[in-house]
Amino acid sequence: MNRTNRRTRRSAALARAALVAAVLLGAAGCPPAAPPEDATARPGDAERPQRLPTATIQVGARPLVVEVAATEAQRRTGMMGRPSLGPDEAMLFVFLREDNLVFWMKDTPVDLDLAYLGADGTILQIEPMTAHNTDQVFSRAPARYALEVPAGWFAAHGIAAGARVTIPPEVMKDAEP
Repeated sequence: MNRTNRRTRRSAALARAALVAAVLLGAAGCPPAAPPEDATARPGDAERPQRLPTATIQVGARPLVVEVAATEAQRRTGMMGRPSLGPDEAMLFVFLREDNLVFWMKDTPVDLDLAYLGADGTILQIEPMTAHNTDQVFSRAPARYALEVPAGWFAAHGIAAGARVTIPPEVMKDAEP
């Protein structure tokens, strides 16, 4: 095997390893990796939470307006930096395909509940998420969506694993890997 073929194979192997690492660590709303520095950032930007486009979903029989995190940057930031949430504020994390997802609560100062959803909108699991906790919370099965709501919201509305969430198709228009 010549030197060029070895380099090509080594480069391909490194690219595959990087892709696997990105999927495992970066396919979540608040992944462990820090977001890249923004050259246009101004002082104080880190304290301002992002606000995203909204959509109305149906959680069981209850309509819920959610902010939609459909890009890598939006999912990475998620609910970080929000000092409080209204009783019906929520964020839907959208992924192009089902995968094993992982979330954490770094720089998120409010307790949340997290639901992992299958591609058909079925709630696969609901997990309590404690403010500022950096423990990773993994989906037990491949999920296509994650829904973050204020702590106790699911219980207060009688929503449990197995319930259906109806997500309008236009939510997927801006989704990226």
